Amino acid sequence: MWPFSTKEPLSPDKLPVPGTWTQRKGQDPIGKPMLVRVHTGYSKFKGVNGYGHYVAIAVPMVDTTRDGFPNPGETETLKRIENDICAVFEPNRESIFVATTTIPGVREYILYTRNPDGVQRKFDNDLLARVFTHRVHLKIEPDKDWKLYSKLL
Repeated sequence: MWPFSTKEPLSPDKLPVPGTWTQRKGQDPIGKPMLVRVHTGYSKFKGVNGYGHYVAIAVPMVDTTRDGFPNPGETETLKRIENDICAVFEPNRESIFVATTTIPGVREYILYTRNPDGVQRKFDNDLLARVFTHRVHLKIEPDKDWKLYSKLL
């Protein structure tokens, strides 16, 4: 099938990847407005060897505009939650934070991990102890080719 992809997976010993974050507006699959912020440094690769599961951490918002996007105070709280997510899941490069998506009422943080069982344990024991202002939901799915990440670019 054309075009053939010449991308290769990145070796984990090359982590972390420097890169910039880009933000754009779009729509989710059912047509709702969506904001996407994505780390573009991984776009040159077909994922990272060993990081074969994506992790989606969904945070329903509590203080939004009429359109369902965060008010300034909510934005600050979501930044703190993002920092907590990175502090819990990124040490020792167990997981890589790659994107956020925001649709009306929900912000989702996207990571890739080499240890899905460890993510579940850290979510239950560490993240939920840090994030007490919002309900937080976790989803872990196989995605060795980083298809979700590619869709967000």
